Parts: sequence; C-alpha cells; structure tokens
Amino acid sequence: MPQGGNTEPEDESTCSIDCGSQKTSFSYSHAVKTAKESKAAESDEEEDMKLLHHNQTAIARSSVSVLRNQTGVFNTLSERSMSSLGYTTAYLLKKKELRKSINEKVNLYQAIYCLVKERVLTNSEVTIGKCRYPVHLMVLQSFSRMFCDMSNDLSVDLPKEKVTPRSFSLIYDWMIQDKPILPRHGLLEVLQASTFLGIPQLVNQCMFCLQNGFEEDTAAMLYVEAKILKLEHTHFELLKRVAKFFLTFVASKEFLRLPLDHLLMLIQSNHIGVNTELEVFMAATRWLNHHWPQRQEHISEVATSIRFGLIPPWLLIRLQKPDISAVEVRRIVTVTEVRQTIHDGIAYTTSRLFYGADREAFIQHLHKSNVNPPVQRSWIYDRKCSHHHRLLCKNTLDLTYETFVEYLNYLQTQHRDYWRSMEPAEASNLCFNCQAKKSDRAKPTS
Repeated sequence: MPQGGNTEPEDESTCSIDCGSQKTSFSYSHAVKTAKESKAAESDEEEDMKLLHHNQTAIARSSVSVLRNQTGVFNTLSERSMSSLGYTTAYLLKKKELRKSINEKVNLYQAIYCLVKERVLTNSEVTIGKCRYPVHLMVLQSFSRMFCDMSNDLSVDLPKEKVTPRSFSLIYDWMIQDKPILPRHGLLEVLQASTFLGIPQLVNQCMFCLQNGFEEDTAAMLYVEAKILKLEHTHFELLKRVAKFFLTFVASKEFLRLPLDHLLMLIQSNHIGVNTELEVFMAATRWLNHHWPQRQEHISEVATSIRFGLIPPWLLIRLQKPDISAVEVRRIVTVTEVRQTIHDGIAYTTSRLFYGADREAFIQHLHKSNVNPPVQRSWIYDRKCSHHHRLLCKNTLDLTYETFVEYLNYLQTQHRDYWRSMEPAEASNLCFNCQAKKSDRAKPTS
C-alpha cells in the first residue's frame, strides 16, 4: 500500500517477541511514542473534565469548510470534540421531559406539616397531672414564649392549676390548624393557659371572643366557669349580658352564691330582662334571704339598686302591708333605709301621674326636686307566666313573693332553651293573660 506523508519509515527500530525464549525487546522509539500518547490522553481527559463541569455552549453547526474532507492520502480527519459538533452535557434532558419521567419532589413544608398534623415521630412529652401528651417540641416553640425560652427538653411538666389537660389539648389543636376556631367550652381555661404559656396571639383571640361573641345563657355559663377557675373578678362583667336569661339565672343556685358586688352589678344593669321592676325586687329578696343573718347588713345597698320609681304607687303601698307580704319581704321593707327608698319611689310615680301628658312640666319638676328619672329596663313578656303583662297593658297584678318563687320553680322544669320564647313586651299589644281572664268571666256559671 502507498505510504502516507506522516507514516513512520520501515527501517526504524521495531518490537519483536520471541515466544520460544520468552524474551521480549522494545525499541526506544516505541517507548517514547507510548509516553507521548499517554500525555495526550491525559490532556484530552483534562479537557473533557473542564467541558463536563463548565458546560460551555457548543457551536450549533460546523461550517462546510471544516467538514470538507482533508486533502491527502487516507482522507485523514481533523480531531474534533463532541462539543464542537453541537453536543453538550448541559441539556441532555429538557425540563418538560424530566417532569414527565420523574415525579416532582415533595415540598418540605408539606412533609413537616403532615408529620405534625398526624402527630407521628413526636420528639417530646408534656405532662399535666396524670395526663401525658406526645408533642413536636418545635410546634410549641413556634408559638409559646415559655417553650421558646426552654432548652430542648424531652419531657416538660406543667402545673394543672395554670394549664388544665383540656386547655392544653385545645391549645395544641389551635397551633397545628390553619384556621383555628375556639369552642365556647373551655375558653376561659384556654385564656388562662395561654397567658401562662406566653401565647399573645391566642390571648388576643380569646379576649376578642369574650368581648364580642357571648350573650345571655352563654355569658352566664362563662361567668360560672370563671368562678370555678377563680377568675370571676376579672370576668364578672359577663353578668351584664344575661338579658332575657336573667329570670332563669335567678332560679339557679349560682345566683344565690353571687358575691355582693356582682349581685349589685347585675341588678343595676339596664339590660336584664324582666316584666316588672317587682321581679328585680323579688330576686334581690331571694338573694338576701338565702343567708339572712350574714346578708342582713347588705339590705340598704341592695334596696338602693331597685328602681322603685318604675313600680305603680299602689303596689308599693301594698308591698309594705304586713298582713299581705311574706316574711321574707317584711324583714326587708321594715328597714328604715328601705322604707325611705320606697317612699321616694311613691313620690316619683305620683308626680308622674299628676303631670300626665305634660312632659315638659314634669321634667321641670324633676329638675327643681333634684331627682333623676329611673332608667327603663329591657322589658320582656312570657306568654305562659300568669303575672306578666304587655308594656301598654292597663292591668297590673300584685306580684307576691310566693307567686314569684312559684314561677321560678316553673322555669326550672322547662327546657334549657325556654328563655328564648320570652319576647319583648312591646312586640304586641295583645296580653294573653288578660284575654284569658276575660274569657273566664264571659263563661256562664252553672
């Protein structure tokens, strides 16, 4: 075959192997050539590694002149890399193809959230009395200042006087929920516990609920719960919201156990629901007689909270007659301070009747007498109560203490939501009690 221009001549040193004698000889030129090839291979490897790490953008297309066959024998090609031919390691797989072939990576936050919400792999334990709660410590440290200041203890004991088991369970649920809603039951326990644990966001949420979310029966029950937790002195104003639930609350033992200042705040409220001011007086009489020897000294304070000016004068006169009033009433109305308060009420009501429709003259009279008119209550009407009348009803009934207690006994036997059936006294002019009496009188006697 013809020799190329860059081939080695045949008369150079050659390598021969004698198999019979097991002797091997190498020419010097072959050794040098091998060393050069090795260095060239190492240089190529270094160049390839640089290409792999740097991912240099390759030439998209080679020119025609470069691809043209080399002149000379054997059409020898110039050494070219894959990169120069348009191939790189940076774009072996496109993003769309990668998403189709490999599932997306799970979000770290979602993975941690699932562990926390499912309460698996917990790393700490909270003990309250005999109750133990496995928890993720990082959850408590994320919200509670007290836990944040602690070291990463594996076991934490909390005082049950400050953190009840129910409150801790509710608090931990609140922490791991996206949109937590606080229940009414245990709300004050949660407030007490979150204050102790230093969770200001939860404290604010509890206070907002207490100030805006509870009225009537729920307000009364929250007050009872506050007494159990010995927090009534910070939440006694809940009693101002009992409204239509007032008479039902008066029928309970919790009413009889009210301290004096809480009783006064209750009966001084404009929002308690009653049909007549006599019901307020009878409720106060019930409280005073519950522990008569001890509470006798509070008669004057209680009596001045009654708005006797809202009671017709003839009923106030009958109230003081010893042959009509029960012993529970007589022991109160015979006190000098109470009698004076009743007389002031009679003076006010008779003056109001005297001036009649002349409202301006009556106001001038009050101004000269330095008398403030009593504020109206939140008047309600129970269709099934024998002594209740509509606001504009001209009939009045002498409410006795025995009749009032009988009505309280009736309320105790009714459904828990019976108080909801009580309606505003001005909602209608139809007085069912008076209608029933007219019907009875119209029936012929046999």
